[in-house]
Amino acid sequence: MSDLNDSLKWELKKNPLFQELDDKTFENLLRAAQPKVHNARAAIFHEGDPGGSMLMVLSGQIKITSIAANGKECVLAFMGPGDVIGEITLLDGGARTATAQAIEASRVLELTRSAFISVLENNPPTALKIIEILCRRLRTTSQMVEDATLLAAAPRLARTLIRLAESNGVETDDGVMIDLALSQSTLGAHAGLLRESVNRQLRAWEGEKIIDRRNDRIVILQDDVLHEVSEGGA
Repeated sequence: MSDLNDSLKWELKKNPLFQELDDKTFENLLRAAQPKVHNARAAIFHEGDPGGSMLMVLSGQIKITSIAANGKECVLAFMGPGDVIGEITLLDGGARTATAQAIEASRVLELTRSAFISVLENNPPTALKIIEILCRRLRTTSQMVEDATLLAAAPRLARTLIRLAESNGVETDDGVMIDLALSQSTLGAHAGLLRESVNRQLRAWEGEKIIDRRNDRIVILQDDVLHEVSEGGA
């Protein structure tokens, strides 16, 4: 049984995934939902675990990872408030296709497959939203694979920073801050680069005033230059 307060229910109703649901369907779905809290660095689920539910991030940041054939961790995505995790297993009932780990203390809402499938069957707009989420993530993953195959380190890292700024950027007086606590190892695992390569390139860009590093955040100072680099420029 969900213990969601009225304020949180109002926030959830604004999410595109729930906007087309009538009040009765929305309330019935939330009755089967369960809020959960995960500490920083805690594993939420592992690749291969039984599925059966989808998670909506209410607060915090969560990274989605998978282990490559060479045994290295690949960071597939970063999820924040309003994002959903586990939509594949929600649809097919299969095992988890990746691992989810909290970057910082995070609160999620777990929605069971049994409750959500009936919603999808009777609400085509909501089903289309799930399909849109899947397609968008497939496009992003395909682009990441293409970048890792065809691009050198600098343009690959530039494209990674641009994508992160688009999804997690916060405007500042002098640029756009990527509002994620990113270690160089994590950034490298997301871009498909060694930590040493990431460190070397970030230091070079910092010296050229293209970016700035402030604690554990990266601020893009010259967006136009970074876009030029992303296309294979200097």
